Amino acid sequence: MADRADQGAPELVRFLPWRIRIPIAVVIFGVMPVALASVPQEPVLLWRLLVVAVGVVAFNRLVYRSVVLRLEEQAVCIRLGRRTVEMPYEQITGVAVGPRTEWWRIGRHRLDDGTTGYLMGGPSMRITTAETSVVVSAEESYRVVGAIQR
Repeated sequence: MADRADQGAPELVRFLPWRIRIPIAVVIFGVMPVALASVPQEPVLLWRLLVVAVGVVAFNRLVYRSVVLRLEEQAVCIRLGRRTVEMPYEQITGVAVGPRTEWWRIGRHRLDDGTTGYLMGGPSMRITTAETSVVVSAEESYRVVGAIQR
């Protein structure tokens, strides 16, 4: 474990695939002019700023959504949005390359076998402890599995 501390904590980020980001951006920017045209005309600046702010927040939350897997000194940290899960290395009983998840499975899900998935679609890995099992999207899952096993 000392070698992890010497290298710093690697952080692996998996964003939404572009084939999902682009349609979301098109929908948001398509709805914005309609929303701006339908706001009341009286306090123009206030309502227009509110519509633009909501559009920018929605754009950032949806388009820049990601799963962050951080290999810290004592634990594996998984973050999706504001949710963070820590799995200490001594509690991990198994790490394996997981299934390739569907592109529409985005976010935190309870999967069919009872595991919790932190997914962005595509390749994934499975981390198992005595109590729970987690599937996490990771671009090069076989390398991440090797790093955790070390």
